[in-house]
Amino acid sequence: MAQKRFHRYLPTKGYALYWILLAYLVIGFFYPVIGLLALVCMIAPVAFAVSRGRWWCGNACPRGNMYDRLLARYSPHRPIPAFVRTFGFRLFMVLFIFTMFGVQMYFAWGDWNAMGRVFWNIILMTTVVGVSLSFIYAPRTWCSFCPMGTLSSWVTPRRAPFPAAFTSVNVAAACHTKCKNCARVCPMQITPYESRGNATGYLHADCIKCGKCVAACPLKIMEIKPQKPLTHDSCKPESLPA
Repeated sequence: MAQKRFHRYLPTKGYALYWILLAYLVIGFFYPVIGLLALVCMIAPVAFAVSRGRWWCGNACPRGNMYDRLLARYSPHRPIPAFVRTFGFRLFMVLFIFTMFGVQMYFAWGDWNAMGRVFWNIILMTTVVGVSLSFIYAPRTWCSFCPMGTLSSWVTPRRAPFPAAFTSVNVAAACHTKCKNCARVCPMQITPYESRGNATGYLHADCIKCGKCVAACPLKIMEIKPQKPLTHDSCKPESLPA
């Protein structure tokens, strides 16, 4: 008997931002200078990550929105291969993409249309790869090693004190992890339930704060909320046992 699929589809609420990506690819094909707009989706994820973690990836990225709203309906939702999450592979992808980008930009420098075409080609190529992986594994397989996502995860706050805008998934201690619904619907296939009862919440650097885990929790004991700044008393070291 075939093994039951663990990960599953959960409809995504909000705006259909994927139209931005589709419009970009179509218009940029005829007007290459439009390709320069890709700078927004290259800079914004990392800029937001400094204070909010990978919030951009789960809430504002047009391509991520396409994975969640369109491709997730038809994806087999298979486990994302573990090796694509390793530091070595992700570092390789960062170096590979930026080297390829840098070489092409060197030859295109000074010609706005040619430079725009470099950006457009990168977005098109990575979109094709991401869509293909969506139908082989899971919708956000590409997001697991996307160079900008990787850079974002590297600058994501991991310990207190947290920036004022930083939020995290908080799981009440009442969670007994029997259903694991939060992990089943997580686009990044990570495990929020592991942070049950943790005052600082789920601090996995690849959490995109999309809120699907909160929506899927049958007991409604999960929420995404800001982290409270440390008080003076909370900074005092614990007394040693006598």
